[in-house]
Amino acid sequence: MNNEFTQIADRIREAHSFLCLTHVNPDGDGLGAMAALVAAARAEGKTAISMISDTLPARYEFLFGEDDLAYRGAFDVLAGQADLLVLLDTCSFMQLGDLAEHMATYRDKMVVIDHHAVADDIGSLRWMDATAAAAGLMTMELLEELGWEITPDIAEALAAAICSDTGWLRFSNTDSRCLRAVAKLLEAGVSTDKLYARIYQTDRPERLALLQRVLGSLEFHHAKRLAVMTVRAADFRQSGARRDETENLVNEALRVGSVEAAVLLVENGDYVRVSLRSRRLVDVSELAAKFGGGGHARAAGLKSLDPIDTVKARLIEAFRKELPV
Repeated sequence: MNNEFTQIADRIREAHSFLCLTHVNPDGDGLGAMAALVAAARAEGKTAISMISDTLPARYEFLFGEDDLAYRGAFDVLAGQADLLVLLDTCSFMQLGDLAEHMATYRDKMVVIDHHAVADDIGSLRWMDATAAAAGLMTMELLEELGWEITPDIAEALAAAICSDTGWLRFSNTDSRCLRAVAKLLEAGVSTDKLYARIYQTDRPERLALLQRVLGSLEFHHAKRLAVMTVRAADFRQSGARRDETENLVNEALRVGSVEAAVLLVENGDYVRVSLRSRRLVDVSELAAKFGGGGHARAAGLKSLDPIDTVKARLIEAFRKELPV
C-alpha cells in the first residue's frame, strides 16, 4: 500500500470521533463502505456517525440502524465536533452538491478514500486507487490494516459495497484482488444469494411501472450502438416511483447485442442526472469529464442544469465521435 493509505490508517486510529460522508445520490458502494467503517469504529469504542446529503435509497436501508444516519442539515455541527472527517467513494465537488462549499472550512481534518479517477482538491490527505474495484474494497483493506474486527454485519456491508459496484462480480473491474476480498467476506458469514435478494429482489410495483416507461423512451443512435433512455418528472408522477428507484435502469439497454454504450437521463428537480455505461469501445469517464462529470471507464455520470433534451442532444453528438459509423 502507498504512503497515503498508511497515513489515513494512522489518523483514523488516533481519532476519537469522526464523521463519514459519501456523495449525493448515494449508491451501494459508498453506503456500504460508510456503514462498515462506522460500525467497526464504534466497536473500537470510537464515536462515529454516517451522513448523506440526499435521500437514502430504500434498498440500502438495512445497512443502517434507526439512529445511525445523519443528514445534510447537521453537517456543520457534526463536522465541528468530529476529530476527523472521512469522505468515501468520491473526490469530486460535482458529486457533493451544496455540501462541497461547506467542506473547505474542515479541509485540514478531512481525508478521502476513493477509487475514481477524478480527484478535486478536497481534504488534507487523499488515498486514491483507481485500480480498486470499489471503495468498499479499500475500506476492507483499511480495516485489516487497523486490525479491527470484521463482524458478520460489517462483512455484509462490505459485500454490498463491493458486489454492487462490480455488477455482482460481472463488470470488468472484477479482478483477483476483488475476488480474494469477497472470499474472505464469505468466510466471515456473508450469503451473497440472500444479500442479492435483499437488495435487488424487493422492488415495488411502482419501480416496474417506471421501468416500463423508461423502456418506452428507448432510442437507438449511431447504427444502434448507442442506446439513450430518459426519465422525466412526469414519469415519476405517473408511475408513483421514487427518484432513488432509477438505480441500474441504465443497464437494461445493454441487453441489446449491438449496443456499445448506454445513456440514462433523469430529471431530478432543478438538474438532470446522467448515467453512462459502456461495454468495451468507449471510455465514458473521459466523455463525462467533458461535461463536468467523472467515474470509471465503463461506468460514469454527470449532472447538468440544462434542459434534459438539450443534454441528450449534446451527448448523442459527443458519442458520434466515439462510435463512428
